[in-house]
Formats: sequence, structure tokens, C-alpha cells
Amino acid sequence: MKQHSPLTTEEQEKAKILHASGKSIYATARALGRSPHTLKKFLCKPEIVKEVGIQREELATMFDAIADRTLRGVTDEDIRKSSLLQKMTAAGISIDKALLLRGQATSNIDVRILMDIAGQLRRDSAREDEDQLQKWQQQHALSATPTD
Repeated sequence: MKQHSPLTTEEQEKAKILHASGKSIYATARALGRSPHTLKKFLCKPEIVKEVGIQREELATMFDAIADRTLRGVTDEDIRKSSLLQKMTAAGISIDKALLLRGQATSNIDVRILMDIAGQLRRDSAREDEDQLQKWQQQHALSATPTD
């Protein structure tokens, strides 16, 4: 019977990271070129399950931060550019990934909904700009009117 060598420290660390990022035991085994049985034995140890859980939460927090930075980074100029779709897509993916890493159900984040929200914000901003321009024009029209 063929003896299997134990996982090296480097393989163990890679296995924990891959599994924490959502890879299955089989996908992790394939990536490392190791037997799924060997990986399952390692990844199912209570202390490893705990470590992977901590790493998974850290990854989820990182994806939350990416989504937050992406959304906070949207400026009025971005709204006028077509790359806004890319930013909204990235935010949606990051939110979805964070939920998945936490084992929470994901709602299908439809980029079109995010784009509709961005469009509404743009229209509201344009309406406010229009109102301010009209007020300014009225004020200057009244002050420019000659008095008798």
C-alpha cells in the first residue's frame, strides 16, 4: 500500500487560505496536487476549522471594506462616466463575496438596480443644480432691473 506524505507547512497554509476563500476540499486538493482524503483529514481538524473560520471572516471584512471604498469613491464625475458601471459591478461582487464568505444567503444584486439608484442620484443632483441656477438668475435679473 502506498504511503502518503503529510502536508508540508506551506501546503497547510495554502490549504487554509484556499478553503477560507470558499474553495471546496476537492478544488483545494486539485490546486495543491494532493489527495482529497488528505486535505479533508487536515481541514476537518477542530483547530483548523477554527483558523479557517477566522480567515474567512477576515476575508469577508476585507471584501466589505472594498465594497465600501468603491461606493464611497463614486464622485459626480464618475457618475458622468461610463466606468460607473464597472464600479457598481465591483461593489456588487464584493458585497456578494462577503456574504458568501460569512455563509449568509446572497440576494441577487442586480447591477441595473444599482445603476438606477446612481441615475436617480444624478437626476436629483441635476435638479438641485437647475433650481440653484434659476434662483441665481432670478436674483440677478431683479438686481439688474433699472429703477425709475
